[in-house]
Amino acid sequence: MNTFKFLGKLEELRNRINAKEYKGNIDQPLSEFQIVERELRTEGIEVSIDELKTVGPYLTYEDEHLVILYIKNSNSSTEELKNNSSSSMNTPKFHVAWCKKVNEMFHNKRLDRYVVSQSDNNLFQVESKEGNDNVRHMLEDIQLFPCQYCLDKLSYRGFSYKDQTWYERLDRVEDFNIKEFLEENRGNLTVWKHLPKFKAHDKVSGTYTVGFIEISRQKREKNSWKCSICKVDMKEKKEGLHCHHINGVKSDNSWSNLKVLCALCHKNVDEYHSHMTVRPEIEYYIREHRPIDTGY
Repeated sequence: MNTFKFLGKLEELRNRINAKEYKGNIDQPLSEFQIVERELRTEGIEVSIDELKTVGPYLTYEDEHLVILYIKNSNSSTEELKNNSSSSMNTPKFHVAWCKKVNEMFHNKRLDRYVVSQSDNNLFQVESKEGNDNVRHMLEDIQLFPCQYCLDKLSYRGFSYKDQTWYERLDRVEDFNIKEFLEENRGNLTVWKHLPKFKAHDKVSGTYTVGFIEISRQKREKNSWKCSICKVDMKEKKEGLHCHHINGVKSDNSWSNLKVLCALCHKNVDEYHSHMTVRPEIEYYIREHRPIDTGY
């Protein structure tokens, strides 16, 4: 089949399924950001513990990429890893925040091979250790579970050492979905990183509190993951939906002070947000799915 006939068939298919026409350049090379994201979502990137950057409580790679962290060369046996469970004390955990365990590893300067990742599932490549001979095997698709210290620090979906029983906490650990966590929190990372520290009349707006993470998720979920201004549905692109602090005080997470905005409406909400970065693929998605034309 020649090229023009093939393209004609693709156009017929697009019309038949009522798909939007892609207006981008298919020959455009991937940006450095996109290349790193692709690596993070496939094999991950090995780093030393002191190469990690934090934005608020989040773990990031190069201050730009929200990541999870795990140790590749574990001291667990093959049997322990293949039969891993949420209650296991002898297997590695993955981390989603700069918790006290990560802080301990940082100060102890452990020489393990740390990997930052954006895996779509909880299955990892992990190295096992057998017996006293230090014989090692690289294992694929090993299920790991999140660190409870991380979940407690973020109060993720109400996780609490203080208020929940051991069984309740294990249920939350088993239900944790990496893909969902990343989708819901990439937008928070953007907000946390890019908003100004000062507002009109040099009023200090304070800093974000960790509680903002869970409140932001609840607020966006309550709003059905739609922008309050342009009404664009961001369920399929949650990272492009933010929570805006109406009075400019970032530590004021009262329900009435938070407004759900897509990244473009957030960027244009006032002069103090005009510097906010919106990635091209997020902007394209918002513009293509907006039911209301806002003029920007």
